[in-house]
Amino acid sequence: MKALFRLKPYLKPYRNLILGSVLLAVPLAGLRAAPAYLLKMVGDDLLVRKDLSKLSLLPGLIIGVYLLNFVIRFFHYFFLRVVIARVNQDIRNQLFQHVLGLSADYFTQKSTGSLISRVGIDPFLVDPGLQCINILVREPITFIALFIYSLHLNWRLTLLTLLIFPPLAWVFSTTGKNLKRYIGRLTEENERIYSTLQESFVGVRTLKNFKLEAYVQSKFSQQNSNYLKLALKIASLEEAAHPTVEMLFAILMAIIISFGGKQIVQGQMTPGDLLAFFAAFALMTNPLRNLNEVNIKLSQASAAAARIFEVLDWKSTLPERENALNFSHFDSKIEFKNVAFSYPDAPNRPILREISMEVAKGKSIAIVGQSGAGKSSLIHLIPRLFDITSGQILIDGHDLRDYSLESLRQQIAVVSQDVFLFNDTIEENIRCGKLEATSEEIREAARRAHALEFIEAIPEGFKSIIGDRGQKLSGGERQRLSIARAFLRAAPILLLDEATSSLDSRSERAVQEAIEELMINRTSIIIAHRLSTIRNANEIMVVKEGRIVERGTHDALMRQRGEYAQLHLAQDAPEEESTR
Repeated sequence: MKALFRLKPYLKPYRNLILGSVLLAVPLAGLRAAPAYLLKMVGDDLLVRKDLSKLSLLPGLIIGVYLLNFVIRFFHYFFLRVVIARVNQDIRNQLFQHVLGLSADYFTQKSTGSLISRVGIDPFLVDPGLQCINILVREPITFIALFIYSLHLNWRLTLLTLLIFPPLAWVFSTTGKNLKRYIGRLTEENERIYSTLQESFVGVRTLKNFKLEAYVQSKFSQQNSNYLKLALKIASLEEAAHPTVEMLFAILMAIIISFGGKQIVQGQMTPGDLLAFFAAFALMTNPLRNLNEVNIKLSQASAAAARIFEVLDWKSTLPERENALNFSHFDSKIEFKNVAFSYPDAPNRPILREISMEVAKGKSIAIVGQSGAGKSSLIHLIPRLFDITSGQILIDGHDLRDYSLESLRQQIAVVSQDVFLFNDTIEENIRCGKLEATSEEIREAARRAHALEFIEAIPEGFKSIIGDRGQKLSGGERQRLSIARAFLRAAPILLLDEATSSLDSRSERAVQEAIEELMINRTSIIIAHRLSTIRNANEIMVVKEGRIVERGTHDALMRQRGEYAQLHLAQDAPEEESTR
């Protein structure tokens, strides 16, 4: 339950609403105890003494009590509902902001479905626990009021009711402990289900191409089966707890009837007293039943809160220095000095080793090599998606880590093979490069990216919705929107990560023309799969097994007949075969 106490800062801004709800619990508890007294009047004044004056008074009292109950109950519950809704919103907002602010390694370690479950579902599982705030205040007050009234009616019978507390405590304790364990496992299984859903929907084309529908369905069915088993265990605990509590009350009720009936026969109680005592006892069972519900809800909420705060306790592995520098403009060069890098989740598997290179302002450098050589990892280090393991990366003579992340990334534009587009309009997707851009600036960026022609050919033009991840567009069209973003950003440093791979020859020419224009007056680092696209780079570096093994211009490297020349020959051979 410790996790629930960490919700206090979220509740604090709404303490007035909580206090109002809590204060209304006092009169509401009194009104809920009123029926016991009214039944005593019915039993003694009407049934025994036949006092007709009470016949006109009682209906008015009953209506008045329940009218007042309506007003007080409405505000008692409504105030807390407002608190719950706002706290839920605050938690989700903070969770989303926190997760987005984490370093990239968290997104390689955690599945997307897991993160969606944590941010989108867990806050709602806390809501039932927050609803217990007024129950924890109202029900004890109601119980105490009824207990005192029962003592007033018959202290011997009232003391009998205390027999129920030890077995009730055992039921609550056992149920709560087991529920918390199963609920934690249930939420983990729910994460796996969300992960499978996310992967299946995003990769639906791959699933269909490889006929994997049955495989994924089997996986999803197994996860659902595991979820069902846990859900049924929770249901069995909950449903066993309720009748157990009712059975305990039934046993106690039988004892009360036996003792109370003897006291009426012996003249020690009036029929009205017994009716009132039964009513008071029945009303006392409601708080106890509700407290059993509270036990279940608090167990669920505690498990969800623990998962929420586990996420909020995650810390980015990319800390910013105090008084970090503002990288407002790029003046001279980017320099790598003996850089080594391993991914945080695999520290013993080096990706880059002793990388040293220099890129002067306005120049272009190309990085080539076999798949898995470490090319993409190298350029991921420049915008600090990950931190280096050792060595230094300097920009204008300052260590990359001296700059604030926001100002550093503002000076960098990225065009990659894997273009991410939102399920929004073309205009809004281009606007991501510069959020404050005008429609005219967006149109000019599209023109320079050679995208204007195909955009205007679409009936709704810039207002066209392009589907999830831009699936309504071709690969070349998506790539040109990415380039338009880069034009709009107007950053001095440009990172191109295999931007023309996986395109047909016609799309490649259009994209390459747009890239060549984008590179003008920019410092460019290019990762190229197709070596024909980097002939004019100022310098080409060949990376093999995480090391730079060759460097020079295209012509110089071809004359060396080394790794670069072999890569070139390997690419030229299939092209020659295809022309025969």
